[in-house]
Amino acid sequence: MTTHHYSDLQVCVLAAGKGKRMRSNLPKVLHKVLGRAMIDHILHTVELLRPKGIAVVTGHASELVREHVGQPANLEWVIQDKQLGTGHAVKQCEKVIRDVRDVLIVCGDTPLLQVETLEKLVSEHRQSASDVTVLTANPANPFGYGRIVRDENGHVTSIVEEKDASDSERSITEVSSGIYCVRYEVLFALLHAIGNRNAQGEYYLPDIVPLALNAGQSVEAVMMNDADEMLGVNDRVHLAHVEDVMQKNIIQEWQRRGVTVEKPDTVRIEAGVSIGIDTVIQAGCYLIGSTTIGDGCRIGPNAVLVDAWLDDRVNVYAFSHIQGAAVGSNTQIGPYARLRPEARLDEGVHIGNFVEVKKSVVGTGSKINHLTYIGDASIGSDCNIGAGTITCNYDGANKFVTEIGDNVFVGSDTQLVAPVRVGDNATIGAGSTITRDVPTDGLTLSERSTQKHIKGWKRPQKDKR
Repeated sequence: MTTHHYSDLQVCVLAAGKGKRMRSNLPKVLHKVLGRAMIDHILHTVELLRPKGIAVVTGHASELVREHVGQPANLEWVIQDKQLGTGHAVKQCEKVIRDVRDVLIVCGDTPLLQVETLEKLVSEHRQSASDVTVLTANPANPFGYGRIVRDENGHVTSIVEEKDASDSERSITEVSSGIYCVRYEVLFALLHAIGNRNAQGEYYLPDIVPLALNAGQSVEAVMMNDADEMLGVNDRVHLAHVEDVMQKNIIQEWQRRGVTVEKPDTVRIEAGVSIGIDTVIQAGCYLIGSTTIGDGCRIGPNAVLVDAWLDDRVNVYAFSHIQGAAVGSNTQIGPYARLRPEARLDEGVHIGNFVEVKKSVVGTGSKINHLTYIGDASIGSDCNIGAGTITCNYDGANKFVTEIGDNVFVGSDTQLVAPVRVGDNATIGAGSTITRDVPTDGLTLSERSTQKHIKGWKRPQKDKR
C-alpha cells in the first residue's frame, strides 16, 4: 500500500468512450468487474496516490457516469463532446489543471492497474527529470497495442498505433499501456501541436512523443512488472478475461493472508469482500458485495453471502444464502438456510435447514433448527423454536411484529399471528395458532379438535374403465 502523498500531481482519467463493442446502453466504464464498475477500480487506485486532484473525462452518457461516481471533493468532471481521440480528450482538461508538477494520465477501462505500478512510473519519471514518460509492457501477445519504437541506442522515438504500424513495427513486442506521466509545463503545448493525419482522423495521445523529441525534450519509458495490469476492456469477452485475472489475484492474496480457499476455480470473491485469518472458503461459494467474514469461519460449499457480516467462528453449511444480515460469533447456519436483509443473529445461535429469517433479531443461544419462517420478529435468548413454526407477519396490507422473550419453547407447527407477544419462560404447545399475547411461564396451546377414527373407511379409487 502506498505511503506517498503526491500533492503536486494531477491525475487525468480517460473515461469518455462509448464502448461500441460492449453492445450495451451503459457506458463502458460502468460495466462491473467483480462487483465494482471499472471506473470505481481506477478511481480507488489513483486515490491511493493522494494527488492534488483527479480530472475525469467523460463523453458518452456522461450523466450516468457522474451519477454513479458522485462528487468527491478532489474530483473535477470534464466533458469531451466529440470523441476525437485520446489526445483530444486530455486537452479538454487544460481548463481544470493548475499549479502542479506533473500530470498522470490513465485509462478508465484498465481495472487491473495497481497503485505500486503508478508509483514506480511517477518516481522514475521524476528521478530521470523526464518531460514525458510512458508506461510500457511486454505482453505475450502485443496485438492491438501501440508499439514502442526505439533508435539504435535504445531511446524511444515514437509510439505507433497497431492500425498505423508497418509490418516491421508490428513485430515489436514492447507496447504502450496508454498510461503517461508528463510534466505539466510541456503537456498542453504538445497536445495543441498534435495533428490527426492518421487512419482514424483522430488526435492520438502517443503523438506527443515525437513532438517532444523534435522540441528537444526528454522521453523515457518505464516497464511495468506485470503486463496484465494494462489489460483494457473492449467487449464482454475482454470483460470476462479481466475478471478472471482479477479473481485469481484476489484469491491468491487472501490465501497469503491466511485464508484457505478450496477449489479456487469454483469460488467467487468480489473486490469489496473482507475475510479473517483461518477461515475456510469451500467449493462453489459466492462472496458478494461488501461481505465481511471474521476469523476461524467455515463457509460452504455452495453458500452465497451478499453484503453479509459474520463475526468469528461462524459455520455456514452448504447451500445457505445470507444477504444483508449480521451474524454473531459461534453461530451455525444451514444447510439450506436463508437470512434475508436486516436479520441479526446474536452469539451462539443455531439456524437449521430450510429456515428463513427476515428483518428479525434472534438472541444469544437460541435455536431455530427446522423448516421455519421468522419475519419481523424479536426472539430472546436461549429459545427453542420448533419445526414448522411461522410468524404470520403480513395481513395483506401491513406488516406486524412478533415479540418472544427469553427461554421460550415454541412447539412444532405453531403459527404466531402478529402482532403478538410471548413472555419469558413460556411454553407453546405443538400445533397451536396463537392470536393473543402469551403470559410468562406455564403452557399455552390453542384448542385442538377431537381426534376420531372411522373404522373401515377406504380411500376413493380411480375408475379404471
